Amino acid sequence: MIYEIQSRNDLSGATLIVRFPESELDRKALYTIQEDRPQFLVPFQYRSVDGQAECSYQLEDRTKLRYRYGVREPREYAEFWSHVLQPLLDCCDWFLKPLSFLLDPQYLYVDWAGTICYLYIPSKRDCVEFSAVQRLAAELSQHNAVTDPNLENKVLKAIMQDFQPKTFLQMLRESQDIPQTSNQRESQDASWASDQREHPAFIGPVSAGTASEPVRPQPVPEQFQMSAPAAASAGMDDIVIDLGGAGKTEKPKNWGLFGGRKEKRAPAASRRGGLFGRKKGAESQEILLGAAAGSFQPAGFQADGTPPLFQTWASQEEDGVTEMEEKYCKTCLRLVGDAALPGRIAVSIQPGEAFTIGRFDVNVGRRQSDFEFDKQTKAVSRRHAAIERDANGYLVVDLASSAGTFVDGERLLPNVPRRLAQGSRVCFGTSGADYCWEE
Repeated sequence: MIYEIQSRNDLSGATLIVRFPESELDRKALYTIQEDRPQFLVPFQYRSVDGQAECSYQLEDRTKLRYRYGVREPREYAEFWSHVLQPLLDCCDWFLKPLSFLLDPQYLYVDWAGTICYLYIPSKRDCVEFSAVQRLAAELSQHNAVTDPNLENKVLKAIMQDFQPKTFLQMLRESQDIPQTSNQRESQDASWASDQREHPAFIGPVSAGTASEPVRPQPVPEQFQMSAPAAASAGMDDIVIDLGGAGKTEKPKNWGLFGGRKEKRAPAASRRGGLFGRKKGAESQEILLGAAAGSFQPAGFQADGTPPLFQTWASQEEDGVTEMEEKYCKTCLRLVGDAALPGRIAVSIQPGEAFTIGRFDVNVGRRQSDFEFDKQTKAVSRRHAAIERDANGYLVVDLASSAGTFVDGERLLPNVPRRLAQGSRVCFGTSGADYCWEE
């Protein structure tokens, strides 16, 4: 089916307009959504214009999923994929078709509660082919990583081979031991047969069932099951007990009381030194311990006045250290507000990329944005704004922040981009996080 998408910005915020032939309108799906809209759909209004069905999707406080890309813990990673793919399996409860979802990563949104929302086109015919589901999963896997490399390899292998959303999610749940609720099991049991008839590609291999028993995925045949020795040699999870003592290693002689290695105490200062134990005439030196030794380089310009090749921004937190090194570039936000805030935010992105700005979240404990203010910075949201780049330059977008984003004194509407020019004043909130745009 042929359709077109346009964007419109008004006083209510950002809106997407989708038009397609009115003869293709699925009125049953339309009425169902209007009466009982599922949470995983962006709300829209319908009207008929000159033989065209026009659906206006109100984004409200929803932001693009691309602003939430990043590295996740294994359990959070499995939940992320469940939020992405489960709507395609549950949509039949609303008389919806999975291939009428707009399966394009740039049109995936997320609300304040973390629910991923789709644009649904209520059409009689499918809007996309099933291959679009695999392309969606492949692109999301490129921009969303997991701290467990073994799990990431499983995901990539499942996507590149015969990708099936249901078996894919089942693999993730089993790998993280995430139980299914009774409602999820009942919903899946009730929809197995109908899904298999209408969209068998979403289910995967199934065995023949009876009228009273829904069909379910086939178990792995016995000839293809791995034996215990083979599984161990394949690198699968196992427990190895060493009874011969071959795996023992001698403990270093200089280990401390709690297992930590003792450090040699520095020699006492020479008696011939100065008043405070330092040799007379010796220059004071800064001593760096641990990982910082030999790698510290003060930020700023070089002695001859030329800019450094690399600019280092390091944020030290009470519960950990997040350190980011960015290649020096002229494009940046230069501080003109509170002197206690970072003096420069370097923005180095290519056309089509985005640079997110927010505040460090202690509860999460890791960086969620490309640049993060200190956790105590006032009026800056955890996910506050983003800077995008296209063929014509740079734009700034407010991510439905609580205190707002301002450009030259005017507050931005959420999800409505504003073009940046040399010298534009960008304010994140109203408590001194004021910067000047430089290119």
